[in-house]
Amino acid sequence: MEAILDFAQRLYRIAQQAETERFQDLALAALGEHLRFEAALWLTGQLHAGQLQVHRMHAYRMPLAALEELIALMRQHPDALEVTAAAPGCAHVFEAAELYARPAGQAALAQVRRWRIERQLLIATTACGLPGGQWLSLHRPQSDAPFEAGERAALRLLMPHLAESRAVNRALCLRRASSEPLIAPGPHRALTLPDGTVLHCGRLVSEAIGATWPQWSGLRLPPPLLGRVLREEAVPLAGRGETLRARRFSDSLVLSIHSVPVRERLTRREYQVMQLHAAGSDCRAIARRCALAPGTVRNIVRLSYRKLGINSRAQLLRLLARASGDA
Repeated sequence: MEAILDFAQRLYRIAQQAETERFQDLALAALGEHLRFEAALWLTGQLHAGQLQVHRMHAYRMPLAALEELIALMRQHPDALEVTAAAPGCAHVFEAAELYARPAGQAALAQVRRWRIERQLLIATTACGLPGGQWLSLHRPQSDAPFEAGERAALRLLMPHLAESRAVNRALCLRRASSEPLIAPGPHRALTLPDGTVLHCGRLVSEAIGATWPQWSGLRLPPPLLGRVLREEAVPLAGRGETLRARRFSDSLVLSIHSVPVRERLTRREYQVMQLHAAGSDCRAIARRCALAPGTVRNIVRLSYRKLGINSRAQLLRLLARASGDA
């Protein structure tokens, strides 16, 4: 257990210091001091109905040609991925001679042997069908000893730290990217994994999500919200005149609050009346200017206040000033 703790501490130090492009190489090099393997593939993706969607992949000590062939094999023969996704957090040993024993798998077996990655130790971090899952595949040649039960147990304990330190590294790298205002964390932004796990949530985003989904725990995006941001929809926030939008950055999601302009939240006539109201005109003056009855003007002002989520002329002035500044 002491070795596990030392490994975890080292991983989190690497996460704090390494650039995101180097983190996985350094993390796998550290893992190699605890588990012996010749090559590795670390991928993020989703397995649904036997179809593998790869969001991001990282090869360690594996030629590009071997990587391309291995990904193709995983898509054609997803048996190993399905077994690990059915039991997330458990490490499984696979032997190429058994995995590709059927006649249809002989070409795949020849490819694996050519790259000397016949022995495989595979683990997944999420269940089948859920987005944002991670698979770590460690490989040895047939000439090496098989992976043993003790190595499976060690990977089961180490993988959560690998996944978490990877998330920490990406969050910290995003924090350092302050030169990109759409990425830098702040009170009106959040950073999540594609499965909705929250890495950073600014105060304003947290308040907005909590007001729209009162049962929200803060640990993972509400499923209705996650589904919509993954489809790149602008999600209205209850009573705020704002939307929440997401964009992909690497294999994470950056969520940002965007104000909906006053002009877009009101009809043309309502906007005309509210501009005059904000300028200090009374209902009779607005009625003469717009050729409306004074009672109609009062109804428009009351309805527009409700639409905008405000209750005073001072708040209306701030909204209009903000819209003018954004323009």
